[in-house]
Amino acid sequence: MPFYRVWYQNKSEPLEFSSASRVREDEIFERVFSHENIALPAESGPSLADVAASHQLAPLRYTEDEGEPYTLL
Repeated sequence: MPFYRVWYQNKSEPLEFSSASRVREDEIFERVFSHENIALPAESGPSLADVAASHQLAPLRYTEDEGEPYTLL
């Protein structure tokens, strides 16, 4: 069961969660949006990265199971 830590807006405490399987990057954006009460964009609307940028969530990065950090935004 993968364990994720997601840092955004330079917060000192990450958003932490586990999943039954690996999580795609778009699902990580969706978890952050849910945690911050940000509505998901419509399919024909802006990209997830654009919505995250408009809500000033950068820098947005994550680790999976204590692995290397990945930057999304």
